Amino acid sequence: MLKLSIITINYNDIQGLQKTVESVVSQSSNDFEFLVIDGGSTDGSSEYLGVQNKKLDYWISEKDRGIYHAMNKGIRASSGEYILFLNSGDVLLDDTEILNKVVLHLDQQALYYSPIYLSQNNIIKNKVDYPVNINERFVFTNTICQQAVIYHTSVFNNNFFDEKLKYISDWKMHFSLFKSKVKFIHLNIPFAIYDLDGLTSKGETKYTSHKERLKTQFLDFFLYFLKYYGTNRRVLFRLLKIFIRVD
Repeated sequence: MLKLSIITINYNDIQGLQKTVESVVSQSSNDFEFLVIDGGSTDGSSEYLGVQNKKLDYWISEKDRGIYHAMNKGIRASSGEYILFLNSGDVLLDDTEILNKVVLHLDQQALYYSPIYLSQNNIIKNKVDYPVNINERFVFTNTICQQAVIYHTSVFNNNFFDEKLKYISDWKMHFSLFKSKVKFIHLNIPFAIYDLDGLTSKGETKYTSHKERLKTQFLDFFLYFLKYYGTNRRVLFRLLKIFIRVD
């Protein structure tokens, strides 16, 4: 079995797609497969993937029901022992050996997470570090950037991303996995650069994703919501505004 499956989700972002594909296919490692799930783009992405066909292990271009539906498609089509989501615009570090370095440390049925660099307009802005040991409070009240995460495929056994959510199903997945006692292992090897020009990083969309997370925390994890936010008036007031649609 191949060690790693890299899954790229794309929709009408041919420039970002080109960056990501070039980054992945430049790797010297042969111990990974590369899958691209395109949502039926109309900007030339499908034609580009056709040209890159020999460099890709699997690709498809068809309409889907959103990011997490596309990601679930990628999970079902993958065959690696571990999965990394690297979406359009996101790239691996400028090091053709980075995957070789990373896979040497993947030896448990766990969720691995690492520091990650953030870029905007192709310029690295900063680096995000996560605690070496994370606890329930951290996973509930924070988001681990998905491009900083490598999943053992066992975590997806009869368990997929919630497609009813538009922006924060990865947060829900991480918290659910933590609650079910999946190991979270800190991997102190930054390997990816997250594109801040992506969908959930943009102005109004970012704000909407925050609202979706707060509502999901309240409705799906009520006891944890009370535990960590129950005395926070600012959070409670914001939740009230969401439900009465004053926002």
